[in-house]
Amino acid sequence: METLIDWLPRVGAILTVLLGLVGFLKPRLVTDAQQIELRSPMALSEARVVFGGLHLGGGIMALSLHEPLVYLTLGVAWSAGLLARFYSMLVDSTSLRDSLPGIIVDAVMAALFLAVLVQ
Repeated sequence: METLIDWLPRVGAILTVLLGLVGFLKPRLVTDAQQIELRSPMALSEARVVFGGLHLGGGIMALSLHEPLVYLTLGVAWSAGLLARFYSMLVDSTSLRDSLPGIIVDAVMAALFLAVLVQ
């Protein structure tokens, strides 16, 4: 019988796929929320790759393979994103208020994937 801990990484993978779909199909929803200006078709294409394709690929493979090391890899990736947000607060002077939504998303996603370490 599987426990909640067993399902947390799968929930993370599903959420990653959903975020990836938004980034892939509607990248301006992501970039506008982050105050990123897309001034050319290539910028839009790059946003689809970074906010869509990478998340879609990672989430789909995590769900397909259901391997702890894949979940761990995604957990470390989300954790590195969280670290980058804190680093940016120091060197780029981004505010906690502006960074907080991203911090929450990155921390929750990292925790969901890193739940494989509890097993």
